[in-house]
Amino acid sequence: MGAYPNEDQPVLPRHGGLSRERRQCLCFWFAFLTICVSLVILTWYGDQSNIPPDYSIAITAVSGLDPATDLQKNHLGLLNPAFNLTVGVASRSRVYGACIGPHTAVKVSYSYLRLPLASGTAPAICVGPLESSGPRPVAARGRDVAVPGFLVDTLAEEMRSGEAMFQVQLIEGRRGGWRYVETRWVKVEASAASL
Repeated sequence: MGAYPNEDQPVLPRHGGLSRERRQCLCFWFAFLTICVSLVILTWYGDQSNIPPDYSIAITAVSGLDPATDLQKNHLGLLNPAFNLTVGVASRSRVYGACIGPHTAVKVSYSYLRLPLASGTAPAICVGPLESSGPRPVAARGRDVAVPGFLVDTLAEEMRSGEAMFQVQLIEGRRGGWRYVETRWVKVEASAASL
């Protein structure tokens, strides 16, 4: 039959097969590369989750703060200002969208004293990853707002010159309190007409 009829035939190495040591080495490198790729993906994913959204806030119209009428004849310093604003949101993340929640308030203040003038409710807006919303209208109103005399004069002069700056805050209501989403100092847009 063969060259060794009464003896066990010798084991010959197979061609194309991997030795045990070589298989262990390949398994180690495969596991190592899998862990490295996973860490890179998790780091990127974590970085994407830390990218804050962009918010847009603009004051498009103001009433109740006219220097010729409202601010001149008002000796008591009680004003009824109204602001038309627009708000929007844009996501800069490739993974997460961005929202302005349904319980978000808009607060408009004046001067470094942050004198509250008006407030309103922002519309709920949500966008997907790398998307942005268009500007959405918001109305903020104040009633019988007490303004100190020295601020009435300053506000009248700044409204005349178009240099009045207002602090606009988006404040989200949550269980147990509020969270300031965005704070911006905004001028009334040059093209804005009074209400």
